[in-house]
Amino acid sequence: MKQLLPLSLVFLLFSCAEADLDDLEVFVVDTKSKVYPVKNEVPTLKKIDTLNFTQEGERNPFSQPQLEVVTEVKDTPKSCPQPNFDRKKQALELYSLGLLQMKGTLSINGELWALVQVSGSEVHKVRPGNYLGLNYGKVLKISKNKIDLLELAPDRNGCWEERVTQMTLVSE
Repeated sequence: MKQLLPLSLVFLLFSCAEADLDDLEVFVVDTKSKVYPVKNEVPTLKKIDTLNFTQEGERNPFSQPQLEVVTEVKDTPKSCPQPNFDRKKQALELYSLGLLQMKGTLSINGELWALVQVSGSEVHKVRPGNYLGLNYGKVLKISKNKIDLLELAPDRNGCWEERVTQMTLVSE
């Protein structure tokens, strides 16, 4: 009796299933009868010029740039130019000018702004009066292809020396 029950279930399942496979058989026959062309020629590859990367004196391009720190000298004579140590530093003052690149300009309400990129990552808008670089560089003037900065660099006597620096447009 125990053997009869599974046997009857198998018979019942297969007897109820009526398969309509005519369209599938027609598709298989049509597909097998078609001739597909085979190309025996191998396509020629374009020659790509290789570029050897040499890291002589450069940072690893896959690591984040290191922030450089300028030490502040508090005891300086007041007769020479002084940076405003009480002013809150702006985002681009954390990077040296070597890590910053001018990428373009844009005009907002008639005022010319510069686009400055931090070492291959984020891009910042800069206008006259903003600060950038480690030497308290104040943006004096922005033109289509350069930014004029007034930097304050410490000298050996504890004073600060004013110098005008330019950041030029980097085109790719």
